[in-house]
Amino acid sequence: MIETQQPIILHGDMDRKVFAWLENNLGKVTLFAPHARWRTGWDAEVSRDGELRPLYIRGPRGDNYTSPINMAQEAAIHRAYLANDIPVPKVIGLIEDPEALVLERISGIINTGAIADAGSRKKIREEFVEIMAAIHRLPPEAFAEVGLDVPQGADAVSRNLYAASEAIFDGLIGRPWPLMRFTAGWLRRNVPQDRTRAAFINPDAGQFLFEGEKVTGLIDFEMSSFGDPAAELAGMRLRDTSEPLGDLSALYDHYEKVSGDRISKQVIEYHTAGFCGVNGFMLWPLAFTSTPEQDYMAYLNFAVATARWSYTAMAGHIGLQLIEPREPVAREMGFNQVGSHLVRQIGKLPAPDDQTAYSRDSAAALALYQQRWLTYGADVLDADLDDTAALIGQRPTDQDDMMEKMEAFVLKVGPEYDADLIQYFHNWLRRQDFLLTGCGIASGFVGLDLQIVPER
Repeated sequence: MIETQQPIILHGDMDRKVFAWLENNLGKVTLFAPHARWRTGWDAEVSRDGELRPLYIRGPRGDNYTSPINMAQEAAIHRAYLANDIPVPKVIGLIEDPEALVLERISGIINTGAIADAGSRKKIREEFVEIMAAIHRLPPEAFAEVGLDVPQGADAVSRNLYAASEAIFDGLIGRPWPLMRFTAGWLRRNVPQDRTRAAFINPDAGQFLFEGEKVTGLIDFEMSSFGDPAAELAGMRLRDTSEPLGDLSALYDHYEKVSGDRISKQVIEYHTAGFCGVNGFMLWPLAFTSTPEQDYMAYLNFAVATARWSYTAMAGHIGLQLIEPREPVAREMGFNQVGSHLVRQIGKLPAPDDQTAYSRDSAAALALYQQRWLTYGADVLDADLDDTAALIGQRPTDQDDMMEKMEAFVLKVGPEYDADLIQYFHNWLRRQDFLLTGCGIASGFVGLDLQIVPER
């Protein structure tokens, strides 16, 4: 039987530019497959001199997105890891337009939850933790090419990435957003004073490929920084929601055994609030300045879920038992059949390939979200305004007025209001979470909570 090559379909300017770069720099492109997901990326293969090279091209998140680490720095991180025997994909090249990182495509899968044998799952997860501990032992000068300052002192070590992300947020948000103003203030006030050693860390932790019973490579370093190693352990709680990592407390115990570092539950909760806060700093501005290539509903789901987890971690840090708000009730504001009809109509649009199908389903998720606002939005807003009135003694006139008044309040009061404000924003986020029910592939985070960390 003769195998035929699948035709290569280029969907737009970004596809065409990446394809052209590969052909001009690496060889004949024999496979070019855009990823049908929220993050731009491509699997590709190029042929030169009889050799077939599999590639992964890591694409941009959009012109309106600013990352603490740019693609050139990310490439330098790969080189530093390889120079120190840390398994990661090799960098093949850097594309300037669109800004993209061309990497060798290594073998393996990412979800250890798919491993049937419990002993094999434990072995691979512990191997990842051991690799993480080995990275934390590397001297800062091993990462000199990355060009990052090494923080000094407890505040700088703990908040290095958080402060940088807050600065990006400040430059992009362009409106009152008290949720993140409180997050930033809480992180400043609750720095763990005994955590002063800066290591090279990746708080977006737990991302690695494996094959058989062996880790084949770590991936995705765009949130890397110098900081507290505990932040990377905390970040594993977020990864666990989509790619299960098993008993995290047992993995923390294993890290302590191989590193000699002692990490308390309170430190884990602090850095959970911190890295979830980083996601908020990065993602909330996109709710107001989206670009065509971004999956709006995916980013909104990520923003709400991670902010929710940030506030749950703050509550865990101070020992606050959160009270769940009542579920919103339907108070339809118009012909909500319009939304139902639009969802159906979008769902019937033709989709000849996976990427087109993903775009169609993303549009349907937007339509469903608008329908849910038409159905529940009036009750949600009234509950938000009532909570605000109970807290500040004045009922705002609308949502914009609420945000303005709450930001002024957050910036004025001290830590004596922490418990009240954590509960207030928890209520707001639970309602936002409810509105996202069923809205896109990332709505699997709706109602999902992080794995509980017991006292350590």
